[in-house]
Amino acid sequence: MMLVRTIVFAAVSLVVFGGTSAAEDAQKRAEAMLDRARQLSDIRSPNAPGFRLNVTFSFRGQDLETVQGTYSEVWISSSQWRRETVVGNSRRIEVGGPNKRWLFDTGNDFPDQAARVAALVEMLPTRTAKFEFESITDSDPSTQCAVTKPKGEKKQKHAFCFDKVSGFLVVNIAPEFVGQWVADYSCDYDKFLKVGDYWFPHEMSCFVDRHRKMEAKVMDLSLAPSLDAAFFTPPTGAVEMGNCSLNPLPPRAVSTPDPSSPLGMRDRQSSVRLWMIVDTKGKPQDLKVSRSGGKQFDGSAMAGVRGWRFKPATCNGEPMAVPINVEIRFWGYR
Repeated sequence: MMLVRTIVFAAVSLVVFGGTSAAEDAQKRAEAMLDRARQLSDIRSPNAPGFRLNVTFSFRGQDLETVQGTYSEVWISSSQWRRETVVGNSRRIEVGGPNKRWLFDTGNDFPDQAARVAALVEMLPTRTAKFEFESITDSDPSTQCAVTKPKGEKKQKHAFCFDKVSGFLVVNIAPEFVGQWVADYSCDYDKFLKVGDYWFPHEMSCFVDRHRKMEAKVMDLSLAPSLDAAFFTPPTGAVEMGNCSLNPLPPRAVSTPDPSSPLGMRDRQSSVRLWMIVDTKGKPQDLKVSRSGGKQFDGSAMAGVRGWRFKPATCNGEPMAVPINVEIRFWGYR
């Protein structure tokens, strides 16, 4: 049985360090804890051997039904990997190469929760991700959390919580927009088992403000056998994107006017999440609804976002196409 650590910011008694030197100390301690967790569990680190990973997962559908799926990953290196996520009749395949990655969906309705499984099993932030930490807190006798400085209009925070004895990352908390509110999207990691030189969690659960959203179990994690190069060939029709490990920079919004509310529905609130690719010219491509806010709101969000413009993402200074998620909120008025 998984030990559930539903840590939310409202429930954590923060120990906030004061002064510049104390803030620097919190930053150094947090970075050291992340580095230690990577040494223990980062099965995708540059010197790690290739592996094969098979996971089963389940989540609540829009009608509160239980939806089940499978996730498989074969990782040889950061420039040769393949992932496949299957839910019912929907399937997503991702393939990584030296400088490119490709994504192929069997339909336009790939579930948002299923799309999160790849990030769930990656568990640790990338080494190029930058966080500004403001505090270290003891959330309970066995767990210590590093909390970032608030950012954005809603003062969003991230937190990474570690087991004090082992150093494992046991909770990863990120801000999640739910309508006009910001909630904690918290993923718990438990039942760490050793595979080669690494310890990897075999049970995982995710929550939004303590409400369970998804569960996942590792069914197999083993060293990957040698595979034919054809296994890593992108499917016909796959969307091409950048795959960068050298100084990647995300796209930056230049013009993002708010989409108009649907006619006759301007007094209603809704929230739509869109998945899209920002191409090398900074234009949205391949837009898909990953979380519906209602058919009419979905259409308004898609129509508005198609006109957005970005400064494109770059890899070592060169433009590259990347996928992003955007949350469109219709506030309504009376």
